[in-house]
Amino acid sequence: MLILNKNMPVIEELKGMVNIKTKDGKLNVSKKSKKILVLNLMPNKVKTEYHILRLLNTKNSEEEIEPFFLKLDTHNYKNIDSEYLDEFYVSFEEIKKLDIEAAIITGAPLEKIKFEEVSYWEELKKIFEFINNLKSSIFICWGSQAALYYFHDIQKYDYNCKKFGVFTHNCENSSKLFENLKNEDFKIPHSRYTYVKREDIKEKANLEILLSDETNEPVIIKDNNKIYISGHMEYDKYNLRDEYIRDVNNNLDISIPENYFLDNKPENTPVFSWEKFSKVFYSNWLASF
Repeated sequence: MLILNKNMPVIEELKGMVNIKTKDGKLNVSKKSKKILVLNLMPNKVKTEYHILRLLNTKNSEEEIEPFFLKLDTHNYKNIDSEYLDEFYVSFEEIKKLDIEAAIITGAPLEKIKFEEVSYWEELKKIFEFINNLKSSIFICWGSQAALYYFHDIQKYDYNCKKFGVFTHNCENSSKLFENLKNEDFKIPHSRYTYVKREDIKEKANLEILLSDETNEPVIIKDNNKIYISGHMEYDKYNLRDEYIRDVNNNLDISIPENYFLDNKPENTPVFSWEKFSKVFYSNWLASF
């Protein structure tokens, strides 16, 4: 059961997907809930809230999950009103006063920028240090590369062209995160220009590759209490389609997302082939701490 501010617009979209208990304000907390920090770095805040929240569905229907969306002090938000952030997002100082158990850090459209040149990098480092002491954390796409760089000094590298589509993956190490899943379930959408090298990961004794793609590139990596996911298993059915249309309309050199549209034709409906994996994975994650 999710505990959310009663005025959050995303509640309407979540109806029928997860059980929701509403609260007044953004800081009123339940004594028995699992409290999760969510750093939403994606441009479309409400859409990403929906992506993340619909997956925070636990195996135990009585268990309460209370997410707290964190706003950055040093970031100039261009795609959301400050009033929205003030009403629904909390500051880092407020987060530090809560009994946060876990965290989710989303991706961000910053892949072509050096980490140290990101405007809020110094603030992000402080958040990473706070996260380091939590029971578990998930880092998504650019968020995973930034965290690997901060915690393990792992560099990112450029592709020749964008990795774009839905790809099958190979399980390299068993994990409770994969309980009730089969090899054919390991499908994840990707939309990125950079990657991390297998040899760099293998050099770190405390890093373990759980899942790799068809080119042997690491896709899900784990250390003691952190999970680094280079893809976007949180995406909904239409995300890649919307990105493709956006890029076409902007006259960008973009290929049709692979293994996504029925018969690989963009006029056809997308195939939601990663739905089971994403739901089961996040449910397993919530049960792990």
